[in-house]
Amino acid sequence: MQPIRAHWTFIRLSQKGQRGTILDMSDQFKDIPSLWKRMNARGCGFLFFLFMLVAGAAFGSALGFFSWRMEKAKAQIESLDQFRPKIGSKVYADGGAVFLGEYNVENRQLVRLNEIPLILQKAVVAAEDAVFYQHKGVRPDALFQTGLRAMRTGRVRGASTITMQLVRNAEEATGVTKERTPSRKLLEMIVALQVEREFTKDEILELYLNQVFLGGSAHGVEAAAQQYFGKSCKDVTLQEAATIAAILPSPNAYRPDFHPDRTQHQRNLILDRMLEHGFITAEEFERARGTSVKDYTLTQEQRLARMNEEAGMLTPNKFRAPYFVREMKIRMLQEQKFDDQQLIDDGYEIVTTLDMRLQKAAEEALFEQLRKVDERKLKALQRAGREEEFVPVQGALVCMDNRPEFAGYVRALVGGRNWEEEQFNMATQAARQPGSSVKPFVWAAALEHGRNKKISPTTIRVDGPFTKMGGNGQVWSPRNFSGDYSGPVSLRLALEKSINTVAVRLTEEFGVNAIKETIQECGFSIPIPADASLTVALGSHSVTALEQCAAYAMFPNGGKYAKPIFIEAIKDRDGLEMYRAKPKPEQRMKPDVAFVMLHMMRGVCESPWGTGGRTSALKRPRAGKTGTSNDARDVWFCGFTPEYTCVVWIGYKDNRSLGQGADYTGGRLTVPVWTNFMMKALEGQEVKDFKEPEGANIEWHKVTRQTSRGSQGGFNEAFIKGTYAPPAPPAPKPEDELDSIERQMEQNLLLSEAQ
Repeated sequence: MQPIRAHWTFIRLSQKGQRGTILDMSDQFKDIPSLWKRMNARGCGFLFFLFMLVAGAAFGSALGFFSWRMEKAKAQIESLDQFRPKIGSKVYADGGAVFLGEYNVENRQLVRLNEIPLILQKAVVAAEDAVFYQHKGVRPDALFQTGLRAMRTGRVRGASTITMQLVRNAEEATGVTKERTPSRKLLEMIVALQVEREFTKDEILELYLNQVFLGGSAHGVEAAAQQYFGKSCKDVTLQEAATIAAILPSPNAYRPDFHPDRTQHQRNLILDRMLEHGFITAEEFERARGTSVKDYTLTQEQRLARMNEEAGMLTPNKFRAPYFVREMKIRMLQEQKFDDQQLIDDGYEIVTTLDMRLQKAAEEALFEQLRKVDERKLKALQRAGREEEFVPVQGALVCMDNRPEFAGYVRALVGGRNWEEEQFNMATQAARQPGSSVKPFVWAAALEHGRNKKISPTTIRVDGPFTKMGGNGQVWSPRNFSGDYSGPVSLRLALEKSINTVAVRLTEEFGVNAIKETIQECGFSIPIPADASLTVALGSHSVTALEQCAAYAMFPNGGKYAKPIFIEAIKDRDGLEMYRAKPKPEQRMKPDVAFVMLHMMRGVCESPWGTGGRTSALKRPRAGKTGTSNDARDVWFCGFTPEYTCVVWIGYKDNRSLGQGADYTGGRLTVPVWTNFMMKALEGQEVKDFKEPEGANIEWHKVTRQTSRGSQGGFNEAFIKGTYAPPAPPAPKPEDELDSIERQMEQNLLLSEAQ
């Protein structure tokens, strides 16, 4: 048996890193010469020599193979040293304070060993490898017992140490697969031996606790604690720690949320082992064993409820504010910040521009109004016996920040009512007609191109019948929503009352191309047809709610266009900042034009006759424009305060009409949504007024303002410098024939008396 002992001595020395040592084995074979003589005398010397030669060759080959395999394992372990488990990318709102969700295939959140409670470490060690801190990676005694058990029962189980499990779980780094073959098991043991040489026990345990699969989408103890208990692993109790450990033998079979009774039985076995190994006291054992898994494990219903209420409770690839997050991801990929696989594997932290307080306010305001529209529509259909025609109405809301340092930041975006049922984003994908919400851009084009004609808010144009023969021989006669005409009106009043005929006359006066250029310069990307006619003045082209918001934000920002920004910053898994947004607004509208338009749009909201008059509940400086397309297929309100620009759209996805009459206009349907949202968004904030932009050549003059009820003197109006035209003196009042005759008779009488 001496040669066998020498063999194991070599193995032991190799584990200590002394593989180059040549062992002196002469003493082991000192009796061989005499043995040889005796065997040779018996005629067996040659056979014995041949046997020893073959045995020595086999022994040397085995040692050589083992040494070679250990060297190869060392190279694999170097990969393990650099191995970084796949971590999904997390998405945040509110500067990183609110967790929105995570892109991930494997739900894993890395934690350091010193952050994992000792009770959880002990529970896992008791469950999987009670002598983890004593062995060198492989347990020969456990392997022997497993072999005996296999011969008795025909079933193979156990024998894998925590180190061996880590080698198997980290396949990408170690190259050890999970196939059930003897050669794979041998390789697993060899690599485990090498792991123990290169890593400390604590390092191995930390890797294991972060890598191990624990059911559902949870990989690692932190993800499991969040998934099953709604808390960090740092806060688990003894019974919760034992429950996590109980999941390890068969993760999906022992999920506490699906199989609480089965899991409780397994948990109690873990508690028994912990007591047996002295990891817990008898009192702790009894107290933990007396609890029910059902009492501290979240049910599926509880998890779903908390998904919508609390940060950190979302499952992989499910997000709060899902329409916003989807648009953020699309833009991120388009800008090639990274690809889909990197999002899933590399553990980025993406801080978005979303303000969750504003997002909640947006959802509440919009959904409440959509519910009211649905109720009214359903009742009308029921009265007509056509309730089967009912289709839920859709809506969108976008809010952007107006503060210069946050120019372009999208603070809220609602693209639909239910992400699970409809992923089409009505805020960014739906191309809808803007209707009268295009008019500020028509007026802006008139101000810009009409400087030499002194076009201003007090300029008079006629609101009267307008007829034009189209290229197809059709007669086109646009009408006002009210159906009547006001005669000569100022451009201010025409905008406040959304008079269609004045918009068309301005477009005819300055040309369709001038209007198109102004619209497209303001960030609208959907092409306006080359053969567009005067109908562009009434919003016959297509826009999206997001582009409407970015375009309207130019007015409170002095004519500067800011591209919508969804991502504030990106950090890598080590916390190093890779990207930070740097707003770069572009001057696309002259500051004086933008401010004069802003001042006119204040009248839309702040005058009783303005179509946006229902914003009065806000009780703050505000401006904007309503919009209603043909047959009320789309209704809008696009408005802003000094702090935010917000656009609201309501309509049906299939483009059917909302209804007929004054109840189905932007002023009635979308203005209340905008107002309710802004009231919550600005609650508790200081009231601010609009300021003239730097570099704007603005003149202020007291004028008589034309109103829907006559005129208002002493109104302070804003003019582009040089466009103010003093009112002409009133013409002499025409005299009737009788007055003329009487005056002539008086003059004749005076002449006769003088003679």
